[in-house]
Amino acid sequence: MSREREEIRGLMASIVSMADEVGKFLRDAAEAFVNRDADALPRLHARDEEIDQMENANDARCLRILALYQPAADDLRTVFMALKINNDLERIGDHALNIAERAEAIAAFPVPIPADRFRRMADLALGMLGDAIGAFISGDAVLAKSVIARDDEADDLLRESVETVLSETWRSRPERETAIAMVFAAKEFERIADLCTNLAEDVVFMAEGTNIKHERPV
Repeated sequence: MSREREEIRGLMASIVSMADEVGKFLRDAAEAFVNRDADALPRLHARDEEIDQMENANDARCLRILALYQPAADDLRTVFMALKINNDLERIGDHALNIAERAEAIAAFPVPIPADRFRRMADLALGMLGDAIGAFISGDAVLAKSVIARDDEADDLLRESVETVLSETWRSRPERETAIAMVFAAKEFERIADLCTNLAEDVVFMAEGTNIKHERPV
């Protein structure tokens, strides 16, 4: 195996490691919100910084490969895909941290939140992320398209959350603060699903050379 191919394989392994860390981070951030665990925020902030460092290291690896080997055809497309996925993974981490930070706003309030729905959102986003990365590694356009198909479910869960908030009469400040936190957290999950969908669309382009970004209804 050539040195170029070894470095590309190492880059892809590093992207997978970062995706695993982002997935764990998202799970923990979701639990912090559901459990109103504001005490978890310092640890999550530290882990977010570690994810930022992973992004920087992966960027440097991509640029090194481009500068040293000037890859062509499939290898070039793979490196550019890795650059984009690297950035999107960091953004997913940011959205996850935003979810956890909502716990601080409602930590002292006993107003119920639909924990099952938020765990469903987390499970959906984690499944989409895992499959998008798996599709990238294997060049599996079919798996990538299955990720894209799940984006509608994320939209539906956001809509349900908003409808739940609008259907209630929020009289007290704790109730209003909790309602706002639920809407913003649901929107963060929906944005994570959108980023996973973007990743999957890029995998389809990488595997088939077909740009499907504007084929889905807006």
